[in-house]
Amino acid sequence: MKKSIIVFFSLLVSITAFPQSKKAKAIIEEITEKTQSYKSVEFEFTFTYEDPSNGDDVSEQGKLIISGDKYILDIEGQKVICDGKTIWTYIEDAWEVQINTIEEDDGSITPSKLLTTYNEEYKARLLKEFNKDGVQYQKIELKPEEGKKWVKLEVIIDADKKQFSEISIFDKNGGKIHYKIDTCTPNINITDDDFLFKTEDYPDVEVVDMR
Repeated sequence: MKKSIIVFFSLLVSITAFPQSKKAKAIIEEITEKTQSYKSVEFEFTFTYEDPSNGDDVSEQGKLIISGDKYILDIEGQKVICDGKTIWTYIEDAWEVQINTIEEDDGSITPSKLLTTYNEEYKARLLKEFNKDGVQYQKIELKPEEGKKWVKLEVIIDADKKQFSEISIFDKNGGKIHYKIDTCTPNINITDDDFLFKTEDYPDVEVVDMR
C-alpha cells in the first residue's frame, strides 16, 4: 500500500486495518484448529494453473487425503504419497515412481501446510465478506514471511461450514495456482499403511530413488 500523504490518513488506515487483521487471524485459527482436529480428511477439488509466460491455463480434477503430516494426492495420471518422511511420486504414463525425502525449510507448500500452518508462516488480512447463492463467504489474503517461494495466498472460506472453499497461490513469476474444493469428507477410514507406496501393487514399475 502506498504511504499516506497526511498523518491523519495514515492513522486512520492503521486503526481500521488492525481489527481486520485481528479478525482474519481469528478466522484462520478457527478453520485450522477444526481441520487439525480431524483424524483424517478427504478433499475432492478442481486444480487450475494460470501461466503468464504463455497464456495457457491448465485445469484438472483431483483428490487429496490428509492425516497429520501424511497425505495422498491423486491428480491426472500422477499419484503422490507421503508418510511424513518420504515422498513417492508415481507417474502413470512413464510407469515410474520417484522417491524423495522431505526437505525441511525449503519454503514449499505441502498439502498439510496448505491447510494448517497459516498463522505460523503468514500474516492474515480480511479482504471482504460476501454472500453468494445464499452462502456467506470470507476472503482473506495471507502474505508469507521473507524467504518463501510465494508472493501471497488468497483463501475463500465458507463461513457457515467453517471450511476452506477456494485457495489461490501467487508465485513470484506472476503465475497463479488455484484450488476449488468441491467436497470435504472428515474422518475417513484410513491407516498409516495406506501412506506407503507398495511396488508389489505396481508390477514392473521403474523405481528412481533420488534420496
